[in-house]
Formats: sequence, C-alpha cells, structure tokens
Amino acid sequence: MNSVLRIILTIAMCALGAAGVLGAAPQASPAPSQTERLRTLDWTPFAAAIERLPAERAASIDALLAKATVIEVQAAMKGGKFTAEDLALYFLSRIRRHDEQLRTYLELNPRALDEARASDARRKAGKLLGPLDGIPVSLKDNIETAAPMHTTAGAEILLNNIAAADAPLVAQLRAGGAVILGKANLSEFAGAVTGAPLFGGSTAVGGQTGNPHGNYPTAGSSSGSAAGVAASLAMVSVGSETSGSLISPSAYNGVVGMKPSRQLVNGSGVVPLIKANDSPGPVARTVTDAAALLDVIDTASVDYVAGLRTDALDGVTVGVLNQDIAANPENTPLLQAASATLAALGARLRPAALIDIPAWGTDDTFLTYLAAGTRYDMMSYVAARSHEVKTVEDLIAYNAADPKRRVPFGQDLLKALAQGSAGIPASEYAALAVRLRAAATGILEGAFRRTGAEVLVSFENTHSKHYATAGYPAITVPLGLRTKGSVMQPLTISNIGMPAGITFIGKAGDDARLLAFAYAFEQATNLRVQPVLR
Repeated sequence: MNSVLRIILTIAMCALGAAGVLGAAPQASPAPSQTERLRTLDWTPFAAAIERLPAERAASIDALLAKATVIEVQAAMKGGKFTAEDLALYFLSRIRRHDEQLRTYLELNPRALDEARASDARRKAGKLLGPLDGIPVSLKDNIETAAPMHTTAGAEILLNNIAAADAPLVAQLRAGGAVILGKANLSEFAGAVTGAPLFGGSTAVGGQTGNPHGNYPTAGSSSGSAAGVAASLAMVSVGSETSGSLISPSAYNGVVGMKPSRQLVNGSGVVPLIKANDSPGPVARTVTDAAALLDVIDTASVDYVAGLRTDALDGVTVGVLNQDIAANPENTPLLQAASATLAALGARLRPAALIDIPAWGTDDTFLTYLAAGTRYDMMSYVAARSHEVKTVEDLIAYNAADPKRRVPFGQDLLKALAQGSAGIPASEYAALAVRLRAAATGILEGAFRRTGAEVLVSFENTHSKHYATAGYPAITVPLGLRTKGSVMQPLTISNIGMPAGITFIGKAGDDARLLAFAYAFEQATNLRVQPVLR
C-alpha cells in the first residue's frame, strides 16, 4: 500500500472514531463553516405546542434532568410533575434553540407528540409498557425507520430513502413505548466518505455535528447521537459501532456509550459498513440509562438495571492496558486518577497488553478490511436502492457530478477506500472477516488469560479494532475534562478542556457484568460535565 493511500485511510479510521495524535504547540482553529441542510427540520407539527409549554414546567424539567436517570424521570411523571408530552416538548424546544449550531439531527419525527400523548394515556390507565415508555429517544440515521421518516446514512443519494419497515430494534423501542424524536446526524456512511473537517460527524444531508463542549472533534461516526445526548437534545440515543464509531464520540462528548456483544442487539435494518463488525448500542448520560435502553433493544431476557451495584468491582481482577494508554502522555494523569479509583473500589489491578498475532496482520490489513467492507457491504445497500449507482466507483462519479450538494466536505476517503479495495474479490473479503475475527478473539483472550482479568481497561477507543472485530462488549464512562493536553493534528486544535473517557472491555456475553463494573466506577467518580450551550 503506497504511503499517500495509507495516510488517507488512517484518517478514515479517525472518521470512524480514532483518538487524536500529538503535535507541537497549541494554535487556534476556527470552527468549520456549516453547509445548508438538504432537509430542513420541520417544526410545523410542534411549533404551536412548544409555545404553550409553561416556562415554569420547562424549568422544572431542566432542573431535574441535570442529574436524573430515566428511572427518576419515570418517577416524576408518575408523580404528576410533568407528562410525556411535556418532556417531548422540552427536548423539541431545546432542539429548535440549539440544533442549527450543533447539527445533531437530520430529521424530526412528525409523530413524536402523538407517541408522547399515547404514553400519557397508557400511564393514566396504568398500562405502561416498560422503563422507556414516554422517554424521548433519537436514532442514528443509518438505522431504518418506516415512513414518514427517512433513512439516509447522511448521504445525498439516500436523501429520499424510506425503509419498508422499522429495523427490529426500532420496533422493540416502539413496543416499549419510547418516543422517537428523530434521526441523528453521523459521519456519512458511518465514516466512509470524509474525515474533514473535525474527524467525523459530517454529512451532505445535515452538515457538521458540533461538540457541545467547544471546538473539539465529535469523532465518528455516532456523532449526532453522542453530541445530542450530551447537549440534552435527547434523553438517550441508539448509535452503532464498526470500530470505535460509538465509543469514541461518546467519550469525546462526555457521555456513556456501549457497544454490546455481537448480535446481542439485532443489527438487521442498519445501513452496513462492515457487516461482521457493525453493532448497534446505547448512548446515554448515565450507565443506568444505557442499561435501561439496552434492556429494551436487546435480544436477551436480562434486567441490566437490577444488576447495577456500587460494589461490583470489589475483588475483581482488572487488566489495565497501561502501555497503550500511556503512549499518549496526556493520558497519564487521567490514568493515575482512574487507577486510584479502581483500587479504592477493591479492584485488583494487573498490567495488561494486547499482543498481536500473525493472523491479525498489520495496520494495512485492517484498512483493507474497511475498504472491502465499503465496496461489498455498504455498496450492496446503496445499489439495491439506486438505479444509477451500483459500485463504489459509480458513487464517486455520482458525487463528483454535483460536489457542492453531494459531497460538500469532499470524498477523499471514499476514493482511497475504493483504491484500497480494488481487485479484492468478495470471497477474499469474506475469508478476511473470518480470519480477523478469530485473530481479534485470540488477542483479547490472551490478555484475559495472562492477567487473570475479568475486565480490561482502555481509554476511549484505543483498542476498538480488537474488541469490535472480535464482537466483545465495551463501554466508555466519562472521565471529566482534560486539563493537560496537546494539539490534535492535522486539526491544530488544543484538546485541553475536551471530555475524556475510560473504556471497559468485557468478555463475550458478559454485558450485564460490564455494565455493573462501569456503574461502580461512575458512581464513585461522577465526572460527567454538562456542557454550557451558547
């Protein structure tokens, strides 16, 4: 692989959700200019109702949501402090006030208030459907929703794509009474088009998602889900992970994000990037909310909330991936503080490492895997919905015919991915997927075995290629804001003040325990910072 192509494809990994790299000295960098939305948010169904929401009720909801979980919100609605309709209007009001700047949404659900009112009727009749009944949820816009909403993956070519039916996880949300607020922005095609201008979060349909904490990357590709939850533009959201694309934006935006074990959440009806890796999962402000959301969208019969314990780490052996975390020196004070907390919670800390094996290959191997996924998995979805575009080369030509509208942030990554997968037959890609899954599984199991650990500790998405490819669960929890940092290149943006996250990696199928470990750490630290929106 030539050096230029390798550099471009490495930036593609940043668009998926990689950590920033170090530079020399801080420099100011202006926020990216916004493009026009290809579909403006339609306020017609909501405008009059928003104006009728009493200011004192909105203030009451605002005060409660500063720290409340979905469990506490349900208690407040049960006590008559406000209704599900009030709650939906509160979030819609905030979206109307802030989303033109943040661009966390691509489309609103015109039936959101009808869904909220139906929840209120069920509550009045004593027939609630579960812990998310009446709770406002956003959905990453690569998750299919039936009419009237569209499913675009952020791409102009799918602007008018309407799925025949809800994805199974969406059907489960509806069966649980959740209120679907709308579709969240993302990195276009889950990070396969461009890394500019802020490492992910940009689409032709909606523009560049902004980080509510300041001029920092939102990372990719579940940027709208993470930024929207952080800014209280949704109570919870469903994102998706290919390799860091849920964990990284959650960490960068200062919220909780979880990639469940493979197939714990039904991934049918999700626009693919790498089918073998893709996994939908919850994005929330707290571990409790992530657990409640997973309980509704998963395929198991587990009460994750009931399993959350503040003493869950007591006596547990934790393998800390020290060397990889500390390879970025700015992580050192965060790692020291996190390790001290883990020890205070009774965890037995062991140094751990992920040691690659020959079958894993090199960095180029994974980039080839990503490129082939774009050619075969992503494009199969597009080709089935387009008369003129069948191959990745067709898509590049289609975009180039009207670049201002179709690829306002460029398509260098898509071109590089096309070049990186040229000549790779589908059979070779399928064999590579099997090989890399087995290798990633062996690498992780080796770390667990050598340390005797029940859980591994990483930062942000440092080890996402391994856990995402193996299909192992991972969850990130806020570590507060960085007080020491550097310049992220090539952005020339200082990351001082940007949220950071600790990531727990569990064994396959250990999702409930992983949530409990994360909860224990979260409750001992409470380091989530609510952004102040301008």
